[in-house]
Amino acid sequence: MPVLKQTTSYRVSLKERILETAMQAFIERGVKAVKMDDIATKLTISKRTLYEIYTDKEQLLFEGIKKYDKSKRLKLQQYAAQGHSVIDIILEAYRMKIKEIRMVNPTFYIDIMKYPRVEQFIRENNERMRHNSVEFMKRGVKEGFLRENVNYEMIPFMFDAIGQYVMNNSLLQRYSVEEMFSNYFLVSLRGLCTAEGIRVVDAAVL
Repeated sequence: MPVLKQTTSYRVSLKERILETAMQAFIERGVKAVKMDDIATKLTISKRTLYEIYTDKEQLLFEGIKKYDKSKRLKLQQYAAQGHSVIDIILEAYRMKIKEIRMVNPTFYIDIMKYPRVEQFIRENNERMRHNSVEFMKRGVKEGFLRENVNYEMIPFMFDAIGQYVMNNSLLQRYSVEEMFSNYFLVSLRGLCTAEGIRVVDAAVL
């Protein structure tokens, strides 16, 4: 029995180390550039062991994306639970995204959309966010930071359209991810804000 527990514990630990090693390589080099052989070699394990735990690179990427998304949402929920206003929460999400962008090879964002399970997860995640965003933005209106005369049901679709345009027109090859995200996000956010909201945004990012 102790041997079985040790074996199970080792496999759980190894699974986590594989995931961390793979995701680090993906964000540094892009997904396409990383082979399963590279991951096995980095961890000094056999390819057979690697494939016994993760059947292919898409499963690795899918699990890594899910884990990162869960961690990101938890951090933002913990921040929101401290009693911050809607505009503060939006700006914290912006800071988290900028921090992520500075760590990630732009190729990673292009590569991940080529994997069906990952693309579907991201699409469904965006749909959930759209569903929850309207009430969140209405709260911002009540707090006096966001304008009342805006169709907040439309805004997430507009952001999605911008992201799709960026991908379809290879803009990541012309501009940095940080430059594009900062420009379209901050300009759009200021357009949604009241004078007080603009003051808070400008004080936070300028």
